[in-house]
Amino acid sequence: MNSCNWGDYQSINARPSPSSCTFPSTRGQHSDTRVDSLCAIDMDNTESTIDDILKNIPRFRILCVGRSGVGKSSLINRVFGITEAKVSTYAPGEASIDQEFVSDENEYFVLHDSKGFEPGNNINFELAAKFLQERNDKKLLKDRLHAIWLCTETPRAGGRVLEEGEKKLLALAYKLGTPVVVVFTKYDLLEWSKRLEEEEEEKGLDEETLRTKSKMTARDALKASMGSLNRSTDVLHIRTPPCTGISVSPGYEGTIATLVDMTRTIVEERLKGDAWVTWAIAQRANLPMKIEACVDKGVNFYYRALTGITPGTGNMLLWECLAQVHQDIVTCWNFRDKNEILGGTEFKQLMLYLVQDLKGQSPTNATPSLDKIGQFVQLITASTLPIAPPVAILGLTYFFVKWVSDAVLQHIPEVEALLMAYTIDLISVLKALFDFTLKPDLAGTANWEVLKEAFEDYERSNRRKDIHDSCRSLYGTRGQFPSRDIFRQMIKTLLDQSLGLVNSGVEVETSVQ
Repeated sequence: MNSCNWGDYQSINARPSPSSCTFPSTRGQHSDTRVDSLCAIDMDNTESTIDDILKNIPRFRILCVGRSGVGKSSLINRVFGITEAKVSTYAPGEASIDQEFVSDENEYFVLHDSKGFEPGNNINFELAAKFLQERNDKKLLKDRLHAIWLCTETPRAGGRVLEEGEKKLLALAYKLGTPVVVVFTKYDLLEWSKRLEEEEEEKGLDEETLRTKSKMTARDALKASMGSLNRSTDVLHIRTPPCTGISVSPGYEGTIATLVDMTRTIVEERLKGDAWVTWAIAQRANLPMKIEACVDKGVNFYYRALTGITPGTGNMLLWECLAQVHQDIVTCWNFRDKNEILGGTEFKQLMLYLVQDLKGQSPTNATPSLDKIGQFVQLITASTLPIAPPVAILGLTYFFVKWVSDAVLQHIPEVEALLMAYTIDLISVLKALFDFTLKPDLAGTANWEVLKEAFEDYERSNRRKDIHDSCRSLYGTRGQFPSRDIFRQMIKTLLDQSLGLVNSGVEVETSVQ
């Protein structure tokens, strides 16, 4: 990894940072031992960024509109990483749009469902219009509608794009300022139909040529549908909402990530505040968006604590700040973690082990005994007693533990370098955990065994050494300290270099905004 310097970042214009917020600790004091007190924290009176956002918008409220069979349930399941969404299960004429669907598998979103608008039947549209107006009149942002997905099956053979009721819904949403994305579902079926046409028209095409041509003709057909949408909105004298083609079939993951990103963009544009952050937390399909929320919110808290702007953060200790940053980042990832392993003392102390070399010397002790720590995790999970793992199995040196315990959060090279490294290390480990939990039997569920795999994958890699070397080089000259935006951008740059992250590719390069 190439080293960085301050000059690389001076001209960067980063996204403005949102306001800070409070976040109480989710774990209590375990014991009076020095090493355990590092991470078993009572933070009721300290400020954090994520908590206030989730107090204002605890769940992202989304309305999914579309006929039965269009693929709404599959789309919701894929985006939010759940298995239980069953929309459009109510009897015809029932006012199901007011009913809230809240998932036990993902607490950060609430779903409303509306059936499609059949020609000549205004009942469903009238119900939807009443719902939109009532939600728009709510005083609190958490009670308002944050986004609408207008779902329609991707047209084939020049089929109609929107019904009259759907056009009226777009006009009303535009008037109210409610974010809307038009979602063309089952895009894979359009590609398949174009493939059959190509096979019929040109016999003997090889597989690669056939696949390429069918993708191109399908893309052109989708563009034509989007052109029809543009003409409809021109007649309505409204701005064309963002639209894209998606499929939940294997190989089309990029289309889902694009929809997630498109939703974030229109939400951030139309709604004031940090609704996009709750969206980033709730969704489980767009990795770069989660990482962006992690970096923005963690760094925002750190700098507010440094300046003392937020009440209760003056002269904050380093370990308090690290624990807050840890909690923010873990929350952003939104793993299924019923035993709170990711927010637990054991994992926090393992993360401290990763960064203790930033304190001017390499640790002389052995690598943490992950198997023994795992035994303690199981013991703690099954017990109501406060139990702390022995220092001997954590891999932490007494010298480092004492320094982290006593150090005050301030603008000095070793503190800022350590915080930068901790942030990158934690995101990298959680990214590895995300990859491991993509397995069908895990479905985003965190447990100690898979966390151990993710930790070892990163701890044994050269990436950690490269990142720490870069952090040291950035803070090699005492007295040079970056602004919050530059600090955040440096973290993003190092993460990009380490993880090779780019925004998820778009399978259908015809989305418009």
